[in-house]
Amino acid sequence: MKHLLVFILAVAAALALPNRARAADPQVQSLGQAFLANLPSDWYSIQGNWQYFSVANCLSTGQSCLGNNPSTPYGYPGFGNPAQPSPFNIGKSEAIVIFLRTPPQMRYFSFTQYLVTRGSPPSYVYGSMSDALNLQKLSTLQAVTPTPNVFNEYAVIVWTADLNTLASVKNQLALQGIQAPNVNFIPLPVQLPLNLGNASSADTFAMVMRTALPNSQAQLNAYMGLSPFFVLKVGPTNPPTASPAPTIGYASEVSGVSENPQLNATVNQLVSNIRKNLASSFIFQSQNVGFSKVLGLNCIAALATCDYDSHDDLVADDLTRVLTVRNLNDVVIVAGVNHQTTGKALYINHSVSDPVQSLGVVAVDDTLLGESSALYYAGVTSPTDPRVAAFHNLYAYAISYNCGTLKYCMNIPAPTLSNPVGLAPGAPFLLWGRAYVDPLTGVRPDSAELVTHQVLVGTHK
Repeated sequence: MKHLLVFILAVAAALALPNRARAADPQVQSLGQAFLANLPSDWYSIQGNWQYFSVANCLSTGQSCLGNNPSTPYGYPGFGNPAQPSPFNIGKSEAIVIFLRTPPQMRYFSFTQYLVTRGSPPSYVYGSMSDALNLQKLSTLQAVTPTPNVFNEYAVIVWTADLNTLASVKNQLALQGIQAPNVNFIPLPVQLPLNLGNASSADTFAMVMRTALPNSQAQLNAYMGLSPFFVLKVGPTNPPTASPAPTIGYASEVSGVSENPQLNATVNQLVSNIRKNLASSFIFQSQNVGFSKVLGLNCIAALATCDYDSHDDLVADDLTRVLTVRNLNDVVIVAGVNHQTTGKALYINHSVSDPVQSLGVVAVDDTLLGESSALYYAGVTSPTDPRVAAFHNLYAYAISYNCGTLKYCMNIPAPTLSNPVGLAPGAPFLLWGRAYVDPLTGVRPDSAELVTHQVLVGTHK
């Protein structure tokens, strides 16, 4: 009976809210209002909002876009003007509590905590403070991880540096029927140390949600438009001595399962075939491919900048330096193993980046990186060619300002009035490769367990 009364009060409170404060999902709204109804009288609450990263905004202000991945829209909680998203302070005994409906079915989503700035004047870090809470680790109100379905379900996340606050929040959630195993806890690692509080010199923080490769783009667009989140900052007015949350760090990337090392020779064969097949049109130069091993805690310790690293994401420098093409018909061709089809990644992509504003412009993902692309660039035309079987799980894809008649080629777009995301034809660019989450470890793949892709820069003759 008490739970029914709380629900009725929550719905009534939701209806009384001004339109701008209402959550689009009535169930998310009722969960948040039920929590507020159970909040002790000596606790305070601040209601926040859910925002999405706008590439157009970072372009218009001339600021860095922080190496955004074009395949992965970013969302995050905020406590200021939704039109001007910014990091925020967290008190020693405060908790950020987020009620949400999870996104529609897709290949990947996650939540990652970040230290954004330190000191006064602020020094930017943008460093992760733990592994991400991704779809392989998230519990819903319906099921505790691992669960076969985490899509379009309701969930709650508690982010705090104080275990006493966590215990109190869990007790309050239990009053509305949410049991402790269903609560997702992200520990804010205060013992790094972090400078918590609201002083001008206090650290600021952000949490970033990433989503990628939905089964239906229309459903994801609708989800982002509805923004089914209820965001709160809560805490006791007179908190007891804090009990520090642990520093959980990062899980091992080593799964013990590697891709077939014989694929190295097969990729070499593919690249050799590409050179021969396109020799009449291009002069090719090989590029060195290296992997970034950046981890936020290391950046924080070194007082360096991380640019919103994620331990779910293995990043490759497809181009180790900025490329300026001589001719708009020049190409960059990436060729390698599709780690998604071999089971070593939830998804992979290659993206073009503007080095001036660190802007992810356009990307090609594994849904297009099939073996037909490898056969095309290798010049294979007969279904009985032995390379048809050999190049299974391989791909080759071109990036160019002018693809012309080339198939399996991604045109670098120019900015327009309706879409400012692009590069002026011939502008310098970088190219990044990404592989997200080895299903066996729940974090980024170990580069030593992958067959590394290769990159060719082709100068048009």
